[in-house]
Amino acid sequence: MTNPLSERTLIYAADLTPEDVRALETFLNVQLGRVHEEVGETGDTSFAMRSLSILVSDSVGCLHKLLTVEQPETWQQAAIVREWQRLRSTAHPFNHCDGYDHRWWKQVRHYDAADAAAEQERIRHYAALHPWTDDEEAQGGED
Repeated sequence: MTNPLSERTLIYAADLTPEDVRALETFLNVQLGRVHEEVGETGDTSFAMRSLSILVSDSVGCLHKLLTVEQPETWQQAAIVREWQRLRSTAHPFNHCDGYDHRWWKQVRHYDAADAAAEQERIRHYAALHPWTDDEEAQGGED
């Protein structure tokens, strides 16, 4: 049985805790270990599972290190979002398995509210510079 949606929904990467990362890591290690046991120690599938386990471990290590930074720079914020997304998308195919936390279902696309607002402002600015039109002439005419 999966874990029901908890009262604390992850919206921004700034809300991530080391406990969130450990929980997702544990879940992934259990699932990948189970599959690895089924496929055995040899063959391409086994090698792929081992490689995936290494990638999970690397992402977890990177996240743990980045989460210790008190005021992360923009590139660090982007790395936190990217690594969390990498882990949650790896867990997504196992969403039917025991231990899956439905907070992992939703993509975390921004580091914080300011990052989300800045993206919306960039979109508005671009839209003002390049307004959308259905006019065929603006799109290059007819074929």
